[in-house]
Amino acid sequence: MTLTTQFVTILSMIAGGIFVGASFDTFERLFHRRNKKSWFEIIYQLTFWIFQAAFLFYLLYLANYGELRVYVFLAVLCGYAAYRALLQSSYMKMLEVWIRVVTSILRGIKKIFFHLIFIPLKSIFFLIITLLIGIFKILLKGIFLLFLVAFYPIKVIFRLIWRLLPKNTRNYLRRLAGFLDKIKNIGINWFKKFRK
Repeated sequence: MTLTTQFVTILSMIAGGIFVGASFDTFERLFHRRNKKSWFEIIYQLTFWIFQAAFLFYLLYLANYGELRVYVFLAVLCGYAAYRALLQSSYMKMLEVWIRVVTSILRGIKKIFFHLIFIPLKSIFFLIITLLIGIFKILLKGIFLLFLVAFYPIKVIFRLIWRLLPKNTRNYLRRLAGFLDKIKNIGINWFKKFRK
């Protein structure tokens, strides 16, 4: 391995150590409210560290085709230590600014969605429901009117038949109707007593 390759490898691994430190702080900041006793925590941690290892190995592969030396680990540790000593405070401030910016953008998108899409769709939905109820009421009234119009001739015919019937028959039918009403009332009263 030439000196240039070794120099590039050391610089790459120092940069990798800085990246690992920044990634770890970002991970801790974004997932600081997680439940540390859950299985999801193990999955988060494993995924995070596998990604970090894969990224460092990719850097190493680009620098010297993946040859491991002791100074590679030392360079990563130096990069991580440099990040902790020199860059952590400024990076955390920058991260907080970015989190605030992204949060405000997401809130703005949520408000835009709520006011431009959700409320109009809700209003259209209620308008359609109101129109359908109105149409249903108009149809019911129309059906009722048709029913009245259709049965009016039958009503007139029954009145004519009633007038043409002899008086005795009419009186008999009235008495029969009264008798049937009494039976109906007795049945209703008996049913009410039985229910009590």
